[in-house]
Amino acid sequence: MSGRCERVYVRLTPGEKDRALDFASRNGLTVSQLVRVLIQLPADCTVEGARTAVVLDRASAGRLEREMRRWGNHYNQAVHALNRIAYYAERGSLRTDEAQRLLSVAAGNLEDLNVTVVQLREETHDLCSHAIVSV
Repeated sequence: MSGRCERVYVRLTPGEKDRALDFASRNGLTVSQLVRVLIQLPADCTVEGARTAVVLDRASAGRLEREMRRWGNHYNQAVHALNRIAYYAERGSLRTDEAQRLLSVAAGNLEDLNVTVVQLREETHDLCSHAIVSV
């Protein structure tokens, strides 16, 4: 039970209870987990939306991880192309057309990576202005 021994009893209308059960179910939470998330919200959070909380669930975390792996793949491909250019240049057997092709591949991979990095930076900056709640 992870050290949780205190209980809180709350009276709800049937509609409020249904909304809580539905919301928890749709988000893969128990009602207890939902309450734990809600009590992590900042004290000055109001219904009018003065502050917003961001909840990162496991599915979203998995998508972020896959995206980061994709970035790593682009980066590795670009570096591999640059290393091939350096390898053949050192041995004096670098053909101009092959060097141009490899540089184009590297530039494309790095450009793709840079676009997504800029997007993530902006989105992360926006997230950082909100409270982060863990489940």
